[in-house]
Amino acid sequence: MAPIIQLKNVTYTYEDEIEPVLKNLSLEIFEGEFVLLVGPSGSGKSTICQTFNGIIPNVLEGEIEGEIIVDSKDVLKLELKDLATSMGLVFQDPDAQLCNIYVEDEIAFAPENLKVDPNEIRLRIKDSLEKVGMQGFEARKVFELSGGQKQKVGIASVLSMKPKILVLDNATANLDPQATKDIFDLLQLLHTEYGHTIVVVENKIDDLMHLADRVIVIEDGQVVSQGTPREILKHSFDHLINMGLWVPEISELAVKLQQIGFSFEKFPITVEEATEELQGKWNQAFLQSSRSFRYESELPDCITVKNLNYHYPNGTYALKDVSFSIKKGDFVAILGTNGSGKTTLVKHLMGIIRSPKNTIFLNGEDIHYKQLLDMTEHIGYVFQNPEHQFVTDNVFEETIYSLKVQHGIGKDDDIPQEIVQQGIKSLKSINLLEAKDKHPFVLSGGEKRRLSVVASLILGQDIVILDEPTTGQDYASATKLLELCHRLQQLGKTVIMITHDIRLMCKWANIAIVMHNGEKIYYGDTSDLFLQEDILKKASLIEPPISKLAKRLAGDNLEQGIITIEQFIQTREGVKQTL
Repeated sequence: MAPIIQLKNVTYTYEDEIEPVLKNLSLEIFEGEFVLLVGPSGSGKSTICQTFNGIIPNVLEGEIEGEIIVDSKDVLKLELKDLATSMGLVFQDPDAQLCNIYVEDEIAFAPENLKVDPNEIRLRIKDSLEKVGMQGFEARKVFELSGGQKQKVGIASVLSMKPKILVLDNATANLDPQATKDIFDLLQLLHTEYGHTIVVVENKIDDLMHLADRVIVIEDGQVVSQGTPREILKHSFDHLINMGLWVPEISELAVKLQQIGFSFEKFPITVEEATEELQGKWNQAFLQSSRSFRYESELPDCITVKNLNYHYPNGTYALKDVSFSIKKGDFVAILGTNGSGKTTLVKHLMGIIRSPKNTIFLNGEDIHYKQLLDMTEHIGYVFQNPEHQFVTDNVFEETIYSLKVQHGIGKDDDIPQEIVQQGIKSLKSINLLEAKDKHPFVLSGGEKRRLSVVASLILGQDIVILDEPTTGQDYASATKLLELCHRLQQLGKTVIMITHDIRLMCKWANIAIVMHNGEKIYYGDTSDLFLQEDILKKASLIEPPISKLAKRLAGDNLEQGIITIEQFIQTREGVKQTL
């Protein structure tokens, strides 16, 4: 059977670059396959996707060699429109892909441009919306939709072209856990029920990898391995970890259990498979007798929120009677679906949105009376998009910018040696000293994040707030950033992080705050959160795989949450007799 996508010895160099990003790359994808492309940041995954539909070289110019065949069409000899009915590409940011006001206009847009008959377009609108589970949304305004709904509309607009191939390039990066799972469930439906060929680039793989027929590993612009998910995880696990890639948490647990003597008949990828392997061998008593993982702090409060309310000018309530306290040295994760009030809340904590009197206190002082500039001396705020806060064209200058402002140092003034040394020390701490003369915009996503953190904290603030710091990052980049935050916590600083990344939250944060429709519905230990079934359901939180596995093995006997691999492994004393 001939492949539906075939790249033969493709080498591609972006315009104005010297080194090629794809290097004599060859790969094949067959009709009806579900293929997962994985690889570290900068390995060429997105570039590969953009060759499939002719964005390279029709939109993104550069030098390209080799042969690209998609649906029996020679991509390098065609215009972009000639491939629209063969494959559709869904990007990371739905707002960058949607261009109409109303949902039905968005889905009709591409067929209209190809002069499809109006009656046929109406049928395609209905069919596409049904496939993504959004029938009845035709008259809704696109900008009023949630992030997950926008991404579904983006997929529906691609499906309206009736493509054989659907490619998603980190399409869930900005979505909350439930919206992400909805997209993955949709992909499974499109693959199994409608026969679409699916190609996905994705970091969130716990609920995805087992859906794939084949995994292709990309490194430095080349295919380095490929096979079924189980083959790749069983035989290339160390290589994936060394590349800094996300792997399913259950498979990571399996590898560590093998290291302490456990053997598996079938190497597990999913919670269901791990349960089948461990049931009866992993004594249920180990969960009842496990040591306490609860976190308790005796340090004073640094932030106190009392009965905070906020509504937008149109009358919509964003925060409703929110109250809690954060202690000095806490690592706090703020969770909730898109639109639940998380960012509005932390903007109040920072003073970006002025709080009413007697509602927010910083070290016992009412911040209503403080100016934003005063707040920056106590709190460093790292935006969701690092580029939005860069103000210089040089990494070193970006690092010390706040210090220069604080000391009244002008652009052409000499910089005191102590400030220079402080900047060098900060860049060393995040492994960016060699990039000190680069423009911040040429850094990788992970490097930009780390730069924004140290630039925001150069004044030595005791509190750092990060809004979605790990979005779209590979495991290595995300881990480096969270390790930096952990080091700050160890120094006695307080870390507050908005995140959708449940796995990282479980590993690093000791306190969780859950928001839902502007209300705080949970505040407490991260381990205990996942014993609160009503909270999980109400806030549409997806439970981490380790927690699901622990519950299934313990039945109703689990008294304390077990949410990390380390906690699970610590219970091994109760099962040594079965190994």
